[in-house]
Amino acid sequence: MTRINLKTGQIIPEKEFSGPTPERELQKYVEKYLFNFFNSYHLKSFYKIPGGEIDTLAITEDGNPCIIEFKHKVDDKILNQIVFYYDWLQSKSVKFEFERIVNDNPKTNNIPVDWSKIRLITVAKKYSKWDISLIKHLDTNIECFTYSYHEDELDIHLDPISISSSYSVVNSSPTTLENHRSKADEKLLKYFDLLREKVLSLGDDVEEGYTPEYIKYSVKTIFLELHIQKKSLVLYLKINKSNFIDNDNLSKDITQKGWSFNKEVRVNPEIDIDSVIPIIKQAYDFQLT
Repeated sequence: MTRINLKTGQIIPEKEFSGPTPERELQKYVEKYLFNFFNSYHLKSFYKIPGGEIDTLAITEDGNPCIIEFKHKVDDKILNQIVFYYDWLQSKSVKFEFERIVNDNPKTNNIPVDWSKIRLITVAKKYSKWDISLIKHLDTNIECFTYSYHEDELDIHLDPISISSSYSVVNSSPTTLENHRSKADEKLLKYFDLLREKVLSLGDDVEEGYTPEYIKYSVKTIFLELHIQKKSLVLYLKINKSNFIDNDNLSKDITQKGWSFNKEVRVNPEIDIDSVIPIIKQAYDFQLT
């Protein structure tokens, strides 16, 4: 993929990972920014199982198990590998072990595992003609990504073979509010609807939008990113840390992640909405300054 420096007009050449293990270099960078790329939390690298080794074992923010496989060069085995790992993850004893790994990780021990969907991701330089043919006949959802590497930059792109597959997780129809509401159980749904009503009432300038992964609320820019899980909501906010008030200690500082958001708040129906709205309002007010 061509990249141009808009200040100099020079083409920024694509590079290859250096060193004896370029595939591990690719994996290292993706795992470092796993949440940015795939909204998932890292659990294990090079996880050994009978008959193979999973490159990256992870869990999505919604609690779905996630397997990621990497290939630096074209390799006809990548889809076969990830389907094999998918089958392995289905057994009862393995599910118990996966949940133990999740519970032992301080970053994920508050995420309930949701086995209704397993996310399968492949990241490769490009895919072979055999991969393109094979994915059309699989009854398992696989997200096939390609990557490009430039000076100090790594881009991950959803490959067209995922989009063309009738089993792709990519949905060509627009994401709606109902798509997100359907993720929540009945109790959380009532809680979310009330919270949403209060957020929209913060001002006539509040705009609501939808992406496949989250609901966004913006004024000049996005001040709230809201992720709906089955039993809880995850809020990401941009606030002014110098005068931020959180009397109930609901928020977590995530400045170290390097995102545009610097506070995370996880809530459920047991938490009083009236203690959450003042935090969100501070993010809203910050966009007006």
